[in-house]
Amino acid sequence: MEPASIAMQTVRHLAAGGRGSCTAEQRRAGAWAAEQLRAYGAQAVALEPFQGAPSTYRPFVAAFGLAALGSAAALAGAITGSDNAAWALGLGALLNLLGAYTMFAESDFLPHPVNLLLPRAPAHNVVGSIPAQGKARRRVVLCAHLDSHRTPVFYSSAGWQRVFGLLVSATFLSMALGGLVLAPGVAPGLAWLGWIGVILLPVQAFALLMMASADHTPFSPGANDDASGVGVILGLAARLQAEPLAQTDVRIAITDCEETGAWGMRAYLDRHAAELGSDALYIILDEVGLDTIKFLRNDGLIRKHATHPRALELLRRAAAALPEIPTSEQPGLAYTDALVATRRGLAALTLCSVNAGGGADSAAHWHQMSDTPEYVSAQALENVHQFVWHLLKAQEQAGA
Repeated sequence: MEPASIAMQTVRHLAAGGRGSCTAEQRRAGAWAAEQLRAYGAQAVALEPFQGAPSTYRPFVAAFGLAALGSAAALAGAITGSDNAAWALGLGALLNLLGAYTMFAESDFLPHPVNLLLPRAPAHNVVGSIPAQGKARRRVVLCAHLDSHRTPVFYSSAGWQRVFGLLVSATFLSMALGGLVLAPGVAPGLAWLGWIGVILLPVQAFALLMMASADHTPFSPGANDDASGVGVILGLAARLQAEPLAQTDVRIAITDCEETGAWGMRAYLDRHAAELGSDALYIILDEVGLDTIKFLRNDGLIRKHATHPRALELLRRAAAALPEIPTSEQPGLAYTDALVATRRGLAALTLCSVNAGGGADSAAHWHQMSDTPEYVSAQALENVHQFVWHLLKAQEQAGA
């Protein structure tokens, strides 16, 4: 079977229903993907367990809830003007700053106190390898995530996504501003600063409501996000069985819990990064079933981390060498599994099809119930296959 046909067949199979992080549906999908890898000749195929996060929204519910509680306390102190007003404003400043740090740390994969209180659940990554025929001089990891996202209203259209992006930015700024403005209110005579809660509280409460409601929505079928990436990897595994590389070990990591904070990629690197070495290249395929191939020059939600220079140079060379395949370079929109590797100083790149520049095409059915196989392009899957194959061959030549 041709690689593009394998990829399309994978999309149709996996997108028959949602595959939420840490769910039974996700585990069944993982077992199926492992069977396919074995059938296409991959070695050392296994399901590697780890403790994952079942929700991406709970940390943000906690962050916004802390801030809203602090803003309400400060506003109450200003209204009452009581002897306890200074304590109320001090508490308001502290809770706003804690909320801001929690949001930043969660989006940047940093530790924070709230995470210690959030539930974890069993999850697993699907891993395998296709060894080099001879002595391996290079290692490449092909990665895609198997879990699919919730479908809250703020992902329902490109317009809603823009509004939500503004709301997230406004909420983060409101928490940082709240901490800075309310802190001086502990001084005598400055309790009136608590009136800023009139501005802060509605923003934080609305963001809290949006986040809290998200976990009560169904999971997307996830055809493009990211059954498409898994399908391309299975097609590459089949081709590598027929056309093995002489000096490049190819590893496969199909992760769980990408949608809830890239926990699967964290677990994979914790277990394998030292063995793979600092020269390994990580190729992340995340939503590759539509239109133009887009590669990211940076990654992250709040703080943008630049793509490793070696990875970015490989992407640019591949794009120049394959003019018949439409490609473009753009900044990251949120985060991908590549961010985990990039933050550890590893060479990781992301290929996707979501347009960060806005417009009607930017939605790409992202985190929507409409993310179904009929919108996935077989030609796009073929283009990505050829692009990644070129990257693999370029690595092979670099190792010669």
